[in-house]
Amino acid sequence: MNSYTFRVEVADAKQLSQALSLSELQYIYAPEQLLTADLPCKERIIAVPPVFLADCGEYLSKRLAQLSQMGYGKVLAHTVDHILPARESGMTLYGGARLNITNSASAAFFAQQGFEDIVLSVELTRNKLNSVKSPIPKGIVAYGRLPLMITRRCPVNDGKPCGGREQCDKMITDRQGRQLKTLCRNTVELLNPDVLYLGDKLRDFSADFFLLKFTDENDLSQIIRRYQNGEKPTGKFTRGLYYRGVE
Repeated sequence: MNSYTFRVEVADAKQLSQALSLSELQYIYAPEQLLTADLPCKERIIAVPPVFLADCGEYLSKRLAQLSQMGYGKVLAHTVDHILPARESGMTLYGGARLNITNSASAAFFAQQGFEDIVLSVELTRNKLNSVKSPIPKGIVAYGRLPLMITRRCPVNDGKPCGGREQCDKMITDRQGRQLKTLCRNTVELLNPDVLYLGDKLRDFSADFFLLKFTDENDLSQIIRRYQNGEKPTGKFTRGLYYRGVE
């Protein structure tokens, strides 16, 4: 079994419960609305805030202060807009892939801003990712249905604002007949129909940790074991842009 460091990002309460039972995980990224005062292992949880702050900045500031009082000390930053409310709450900042960190200069910038670590952009090739020099630990997204689009309007509900359902049961069918699942959390994420899988390729990457993003999976432990064992993929999958770059 390989000794790589794994983290997971969960989408719902069931996945969060599973992740908390797995002691081998370094950290668990969880939507802030799932976090309660009675959850165990708060030191392993990184709170994931809403992606957009245009109409919820005040809510997030209050929510982070509340989470801090509950004993949570870590928060993910999707954009630089998350830095100020995180600092005001006293929580430690962790950088997500949506920060689009693609080079050593941007990695150094976020280190100077007090970030504990960062996840590099999913648009990097393997070679470019490995060339990034970072003064703080760097990770990559190594598994999951990556979002193809993030929108405030629901494409499966006639363009109306997202209703905030945890998991939309409808899908979008593209021109090739593939079904794109949606993940609803006040914003709508259209997900890649093919799952990113790197379980057998981790040795190719110079990363301090690997983030596995879960959306609709029922058994997290099975996938984590496959990564620990370096198993090859099964079924339809993608390597993302890591081996081919942006076309």
